[in-house]
Amino acid sequence: MTTTTHLIRAVRSEWAKLSWRDPLWLAIVPIAILLPVALNASLALATRMNKVNGAGGMDTNNAGYWVMVFSTIILMSAGVSSLSNEFKYATAELAYTTQPRRWLLPTAKLIVFGLVAATATLATTLILLAGFPTVFPDVWGRVDLTSPPGLRLLWALPFFAFAVTTLGLGLAALIPRPGVVVGAILLWKFGIETFSAMLPLKIANIVQQWMPFKNGELGAGQYPTIRPAFGSPTGALAYFALIAATVFVLGTIRLSRRDLTTD
Repeated sequence: MTTTTHLIRAVRSEWAKLSWRDPLWLAIVPIAILLPVALNASLALATRMNKVNGAGGMDTNNAGYWVMVFSTIILMSAGVSSLSNEFKYATAELAYTTQPRRWLLPTAKLIVFGLVAATATLATTLILLAGFPTVFPDVWGRVDLTSPPGLRLLWALPFFAFAVTTLGLGLAALIPRPGVVVGAILLWKFGIETFSAMLPLKIANIVQQWMPFKNGELGAGQYPTIRPAFGSPTGALAYFALIAATVFVLGTIRLSRRDLTTD
């Protein structure tokens, strides 16, 4: 059989593992969608009650903020846990017995969980951009689904979610410990990247230009808080995706070599 056929079979195998009772469908995806929706609804209600002379309100290029902060990490954790559990419960060895191409396991998980993350993120974005301006016209009235920032959110935010999942799976292939992987990403995103803004101004401006998540979020449609080192939001998003892909490739190579040496 060709490599493509083997990959299709591996992807089908991953889908087959996700029964309707899987926590992915019962908890992770619903939370990833409902959490930013609930947060935005709560903030909209609070803004409506305290609004004075038309002040306040949401703009399109800030509408995906909570999706970037919460949904992407929550959805990434599903793939990280799935790959890590293959080694925790020794099911990876069974998979390698039936399919000696080691790289197929993380690649199939990337396709499955990456598409789930992208789809759930797209659904959440559509709810916010299409539904909230109608439900909260006084707060979300400036948000426009068909504007350039709105259209960027529709394609770039799901792409960003896919890239975050790629990064998580790459780290999980290097360190198959879900708590360590998720903790490391949260530490980097909310610790190191936040701390970089507290450096002296000139140094902070340079350092933040190279921060992966800041570039990724800017490229995904978030209001720019840094000047991208790559000239455009699309370049910033490509930079983040390149880092994520590099980590994934390194993790897959290490996984393959480690298993091959222990056969």
